[in-house]
This record gives sequence, C-alpha cells and structure tokens, in this order.
Amino acid sequence: MRGVESERDMYYARKTQSSTRLIGFVIAIVVNLVVGYVLVTGLGEVIVKKIVDTQVVIIEKPKVEDKGPPPPPPVDVALPPPPPRVILPEFTFDTPPPPTAITQVAPVAKPAPPPVAKPAPPPAPVLTQRPSIRRNGALPEYPAASRRAKEEGIVSLKLCVDTSGRITKAELVKSSGFPRLDEATLDWVKRERLNPAMQGKKAVAICDYPLDYQWQLKD
Repeated sequence: MRGVESERDMYYARKTQSSTRLIGFVIAIVVNLVVGYVLVTGLGEVIVKKIVDTQVVIIEKPKVEDKGPPPPPPVDVALPPPPPRVILPEFTFDTPPPPTAITQVAPVAKPAPPPVAKPAPPPAPVLTQRPSIRRNGALPEYPAASRRAKEEGIVSLKLCVDTSGRITKAELVKSSGFPRLDEATLDWVKRERLNPAMQGKKAVAICDYPLDYQWQLKD
C-alpha cells in the first residue's frame, strides 16, 4: 500500500510541476507580447517622456532665526523731585472808564429869510390918447403871391412905441394863417411911425400895445 501511495504522490508532483511550467511559459509569452505592442505603438516613448519631463520640486524648510537672549529688564533710575509749585497772587485791575459818548446833534435848519418885498411897479399912466396909425402914413403892400393865391386874414401884434411914435419892439401874437401875410405885416410895422400915446399934453412911451391889421382883397 505504501508503494502505491508513493507512486501516486510522485504522479501528482510531476503533474503540479508541469502545470507550473506551463503557467510560467504563458506569462512569459504575454509579457513579451505586451512589450512588443508597447514598442510598436510608441506608447513606451510617451511614458518615458512623461517620466523625463516630470519636475522635481525641492521643498526647503524655513530657516529658524536664532533669537538672542531677551534684553535685560529696565533699571529704575531715581529722578529728581519736581520743583515746588509757585502760586501767584491775584491782581485786581481797575476797569477803565467808558469813553465819553459823543452825541451827534442834528443841525437846526435855519428859517428861510422872509421874502424881500419887491417894490410895486409904477402905476400905468392914465392915457388921454392911445397910439394910432398916422393918416398920412403908408399902408403895407399886399404881397403879389398872396394876392394871386387869394390869401386873406387878420394879423395880431403887440408893440412898444416910444415918445416919438417909433416902434421899438414888435411881437406876433396871432397869425393870419399865411406866413407871407405875417412877414409883410412885421416888415411894415418896423418901418412905420405911429402917433405916440399922450398923457394930457405930454407924449409917453408905452408897451404891450395891441395892433390888429386885416388883409382883405378888394373887388
């Protein structure tokens, strides 16, 4: 029986060795196939390149500064005592008197002087005869243009006549409405002499003597 068992063990041992060899052979073939595939497809070059391009980062540890020994504690120095406090006495100053107020006095308006009474003009002389046109005097000549235009009207004047009957001033008070007739009247009066005004038997000068002259065409 022992012989049979030993042969059986030897059989199983041989069978196990043959199986192991077969498995190793298969693994070798697979590895060779994989390596060949990598070499053919260029995958190995990519893997190698990635491995080469990998950067190596070196992390440096921070240096710890060597601190010296702590400074010695402060030494108490004896300070001199503070100076004594000086208390000044209170001084009372006299308040200056307020400045004298100057009151502005409004000037008093002086009363207006009373109006000086002007002497009254002498009374107008009582005339016994007023100035008049002389009978032998020349009458004004009718302007030819006014005659053709048939201009008519009354010219009112105010005259000053001296003692000889000469007219010293002539002023137009009212126009006839036609400048040619007004100018002809003034020119005639300035050349003409009138009978002077009389006060009794004495000739006197007079002003503001009114004189009206009528311009009228005759048929």
